[in-house]
Amino acid sequence: MEPIDYSGIPRNLPTQAWLEAHRRDCDMQVEEIPWNASKEWSFDGHGLRHRTGGFFAVVGIRAYIDEVAQYQLDQPLIDQPEIGILGFIIRGQGDEAEILLHAKAEPGNIGLVQVGPSVQATESNYKRRHEGKKTPYLAYFLNFKESSLVSDSLQSEQGTRFLGKYNRNMIVQVDDSFDFTDTEVHQWFLLKDFLPILLQDFQINTDARSVLVSSRWSALTSNEKPFSRYFGKGGLGEALYHSYNTPNDQSIFADDEIMPRLEKSRIAADFTTQLIGLSELKNWVHTDDRMSATEGNAFEVRQFRVKSSEREVTKWDQPLVASDEEGSVILLAQEKDGVLYFLFNSRAEIGFRERCQWGPTIQNLAQEPFIFSDLADSEIELKKVMNGSKQLLSQRHSDEGGRFYRCVSTYSLHLLNEDVEVALTDNLVWMNMRQIELFTPQKGFFTNEARSLLSMLLAYL
Repeated sequence: MEPIDYSGIPRNLPTQAWLEAHRRDCDMQVEEIPWNASKEWSFDGHGLRHRTGGFFAVVGIRAYIDEVAQYQLDQPLIDQPEIGILGFIIRGQGDEAEILLHAKAEPGNIGLVQVGPSVQATESNYKRRHEGKKTPYLAYFLNFKESSLVSDSLQSEQGTRFLGKYNRNMIVQVDDSFDFTDTEVHQWFLLKDFLPILLQDFQINTDARSVLVSSRWSALTSNEKPFSRYFGKGGLGEALYHSYNTPNDQSIFADDEIMPRLEKSRIAADFTTQLIGLSELKNWVHTDDRMSATEGNAFEVRQFRVKSSEREVTKWDQPLVASDEEGSVILLAQEKDGVLYFLFNSRAEIGFRERCQWGPTIQNLAQEPFIFSDLADSEIELKKVMNGSKQLLSQRHSDEGGRFYRCVSTYSLHLLNEDVEVALTDNLVWMNMRQIELFTPQKGFFTNEARSLLSMLLAYL
């Protein structure tokens, strides 16, 4: 395979023109403000909370290893125990299959508007605790028929930013009786015209990418099998097809070996966490307009005032996590006996309920210290292995703009030469595309960053 293999991927699609039109017309205004200018949020001695007690809070967290406090790991986290609904509605079959897109405006998005799921709502939002407008099409995800359900799973948010946060990722299929009311920001598009923009920068938001990759992929393609349109055409598309069709008994790790390998990492990651007051955080300072770390490149928590005619309420203010440092998320792949495999690294993150999930091979984000030094050493070795690899794909995406302010990472796929040896430590595993689809719907299996990166491959469906 040649580097940057975008062969067969259409460009300049109608979906992009529609999104650009909404970006031009978006009237959202975002202004950074000091804490004391907020009309809705305040510090209660322990955390930063909304006046209603709903939505989310910003709290302090401390990690312990063998009951010893790890003060260098202290940090604020977003505490949002509500399970939000992220869902796409699809209709039709074959080449005429369509997906209902939402031009979702968020204050922290690059470009303000990105493609979101048909419904993207927290429980506080869809229960209208803000006393705003109803969430369109919500009923299709709260009162669905079992026969219409394509996929339904709980997926995690970033364990370095959220405290044990999950969202319900869903896709439902509707028929001609679907009551489509033009909301201006919702529009039907052919799936075959939509999926290719997964390989465009800043087009599809994090939530949409998570819903797509955790779904049943055959429901997103008009072909008999995912990636089959590339059979016999070479390049990354055909490599994905063969990887998807690898039998279990020919895989590097059998299906029933992969979850126990992750459980082993979870047992080895023997740390606990404790909620503490924001004022108790070591190496963090709270000024008039932000919370920030006193050392190193780290994220900050700042307050923003937002005005928009497109949202459930027209004006509000809220905290957002911000970072000026661009992150890097890398997945290494390698062909073994003609089959393409992907190398995942079990990541111990302070906000994961399970302690560990399978993440990308290499990940560098602002204020992301390793809990265990041996994992840091492992990643150093993986960076050495990556030298000389071919970059097959590379895209820039921003984190979800309702909680993050213009936080950007580059997501890339690198192909190792076949003769490169990777020391397969306990925290690493090889998976093919069939196994990735099999395990992605499982709760707490793949990290948010891993799912975002893997979603790029669905452009080849």
